Amino acid sequence: MPVSKKHSSEQKKKVHKLPFIRPTQKELNTKILAGIVCVIIALYLLNFQKGFDFIGWVLLAFGFLQTFNFFWLKFDFAQPFGNPSLFIMIKTKKFIDLIHKLALLFSKWLELISLLGSFLGFGLVAVDYWYARKLGGLKRIALLLVSGIILAVLFYYSCGILFAVPALAPLFIPCLIGFVFLGFGGMSLVMLFGYGIISLLGLFIDKQLCPALAPVIPGVPVPGLGIVIPFVGWISLFIILIVHEWSHGVLMSHYKQKINSVGLILAGLFPIGAFVEQEDRTFNKLEDKKSIYVLSAGPASNLLLIPIGIILLLAFSFISAPFVPGIVDEQNKAYFGVKVEKVDDKVSMCGVDVNAPAKGKLFAGDIIKQTNGADVNSLTTLRSATLLSTNDINFLVSRKNVDTNIYSDVFVNITPNLFADMNIKKIGVEFGAIPTDYNMSLVAQAGVFLIGNTNMALLLLIIIAFAAGSFNYFPSEPFDGGKIAKIMMTPYAGFMKFKTKEESRKFIGRIFIWLLIISVILNLIPYATLFF
Repeated sequence: MPVSKKHSSEQKKKVHKLPFIRPTQKELNTKILAGIVCVIIALYLLNFQKGFDFIGWVLLAFGFLQTFNFFWLKFDFAQPFGNPSLFIMIKTKKFIDLIHKLALLFSKWLELISLLGSFLGFGLVAVDYWYARKLGGLKRIALLLVSGIILAVLFYYSCGILFAVPALAPLFIPCLIGFVFLGFGGMSLVMLFGYGIISLLGLFIDKQLCPALAPVIPGVPVPGLGIVIPFVGWISLFIILIVHEWSHGVLMSHYKQKINSVGLILAGLFPIGAFVEQEDRTFNKLEDKKSIYVLSAGPASNLLLIPIGIILLLAFSFISAPFVPGIVDEQNKAYFGVKVEKVDDKVSMCGVDVNAPAKGKLFAGDIIKQTNGADVNSLTTLRSATLLSTNDINFLVSRKNVDTNIYSDVFVNITPNLFADMNIKKIGVEFGAIPTDYNMSLVAQAGVFLIGNTNMALLLLIIIAFAAGSFNYFPSEPFDGGKIAKIMMTPYAGFMKFKTKEESRKFIGRIFIWLLIISVILNLIPYATLFF
């Protein structure tokens, strides 16, 4: 999202009255040391004290941020962004010339991408704004009707998979209607508000739901779910942030808007946001259609990354295919099977704890020979067989007799626990590969690392790009869609008989900001039920 910079005399006075007081070197050293201590305590809790996972992760995150944020401040690599214990900002003018050059090459294409993105982002409202309203009468109705059918079909085939999760299934029709009328902005609003209502109703029927809003940080378990996005996800996120903000910047440059700086917002080592800082004085005078182009450019470019990511993923799979058999052969020499590392007492999901189905059936040290009749020689084949299982999972294991030290084959049948709301199965077992004396060649090791991480980065690029692109059309500020909604929906507020266009836009903005606030509050309910 473009960041504005105002230069009123009143603001300048405030800045002079309330300057940022830079900590002394002693204070910075103290904060860095405090962060290191928090990290050490967190690692102790996470490794040795069961039941303190939540506290451990909070301490680890806080310690990590304290250590690195104040390290960057200590050596003048960055400056504060809000609370320096949480965020810092790297700000520069070095890339402004590059943005101007990109504007000369790609601005016309980006305008087209932005226009198409606005149809996806705001559905029939965008169709009406750009074309249908000009036609009037029956032509307007016909165009809106045809566009509505196209949007409904597009939603069914592109977003229908989201509602395979049972907890979201009741929202399919409401989200379909929201998408048709207000695009991804409407879908995001309906999904967030609707899930919040479901969460509220869950309190009265004693039903535990997973949080819909959660900080998704690669390398850190998602609260309530325990799912961890690999660290390679930061690469995908960085690409998405840069593409999003530079797309805003390219069109701002094309429309002769002054760009003051570009930068990244960091949490410790990791980028969580980016910005292109422009002057309010000129941007607020930009005509409405150009403003929409600038605002829509960011999320539209993110959505464009989806087909680009799919093409790259398919191309990389094709290029790497000839090397896979050799790498698999090397892995088969380095590992000859899979064993049970640990069996949990409980399995958990969204605060719900149940007895682990594998407890008392599988034991640490068991060697897995077959799963559902398929031979198992690697973690990959084991996971594939387990995921494809629709009901019980049948294991053929080689188990060591404690008294005789002799291995014998045993058949074990386990019924996974299905957390229906998330459609996730768990049995409560940690598996590990059994190594041999063979050492994989450096080429094979590099191939495993490169192929695995590249595939994962591209897959996460597709997923995160969809989330970032669709949700940034949310029709409320501070999202890009908030300002777009004010412009596109102003004609529909005519019945309120506001004196000026600005009053109409403020009214529209207030409606959506309150819907956002209410939705967020409702979606915090599952967090309360995790602890009470």
